[in-house]
Order: sequence, then structure tokens, then C-alpha cells
Amino acid sequence: MSHEVQLIAYGDRLGGGTLKDLKALLDGPLAGLFGGLHLLPFYDSISGADAGFDPTDHLAVDPVLGTWDDVRALGEDVHLVVDLIVNHISSSSSQFQDYLDHGARSPYAGMFLTEDDVYPGGMRDVDRDALFVIGAD
Repeated sequence: MSHEVQLIAYGDRLGGGTLKDLKALLDGPLAGLFGGLHLLPFYDSISGADAGFDPTDHLAVDPVLGTWDDVRALGEDVHLVVDLIVNHISSSSSQFQDYLDHGARSPYAGMFLTEDDVYPGGMRDVDRDALFVIGAD
């Protein structure tokens, strides 16, 4: 990575809302200003509860934004960094739904922490209170 200014951006929040629009902005009015682009999550679906940090599919670009070719094009003239976010997934993902259906027998069971994983001796009230602050403003 170069020691130049890096732009950190969501693909839908600059330009017209697509990866092609972001590329046009970087090639046009912003040309030469940035040595790199840190592209925040663009996986299907960016419209989830966590603005793309809860993908249903880590292998698919949200079609609202574009395609993998559009992601590649962004890296043609600047260093490109993308968020892999392997520690987040949507509750709507096929992996989580399979885990809900099959529990420990799911091939994806190891992807999800359970209360028993984190608190093998059981969660105490003090542990629960540390996670949930009740009545806080």
C-alpha cells in the first residue's frame, strides 16, 4: 500500500449510488486525489440492518451496487482494500438458517457462538448484566 491519501467509502454513498458511479467520481472530479480506496462492505445485501456488515452472501456483490467486475475496475488505478468481515453474517444467510434448522448437526455450526460456548459453566446474572444494560438512557 502506498503512503498516499486513502478514501474510505461505502459503494452506495458517493456519486450516484453504484460502484460504476464511484469509479466515475474517482476517474473524474476526484482524479489523482487518492492513492487508494478502502471499499466498505459491498456484499449482498448492503441494505441489511448493519449497512453491509451483515451479508447474506460473502461471495456476491449486492446487485444494487454492481458486479465483481465493478469491484475489480475500482482497483485499476488505485490500491484497493475491501472488508472481508468474516466475523459477521446475516441472520437471513443460508448458513445461519441451516444452523437454526439443524443445530449442532449443521455443517455451519462452528461458525456460530452459543451461550454454552462462551459460558460453559452457564451464564451467571452478573455475566448477563454485563451484556445487557437495562434502563440505561
